Amino acid sequence: MTRDLHLQRAVLGLILREYPDVLTLPMLASGVLENPRSLPGAVALARALRDLDNEGLVHSDGLLVQPCRPAIHVKRLLLGEAR
Repeated sequence: MTRDLHLQRAVLGLILREYPDVLTLPMLASGVLENPRSLPGAVALARALRDLDNEGLVHSDGLLVQPCRPAIHVKRLLLGEAR
């Protein structure tokens, strides 16, 4: 469970850092996985994206990934950014 949360945190962090750029799954895998071409890594990344999507924090169409409005708003709150 801790490993899943760690990966979710890394995925969401990268997505928010790169926003407003939209990331592809290969870009995301390269940014958060030690071996982005491994099957176990791909499965873990898919699970992390599914969980983040279920929580309403990201949108993914299976190829492109971007943060949802609530995640962007939390980032602004935490960093003190203006709109």
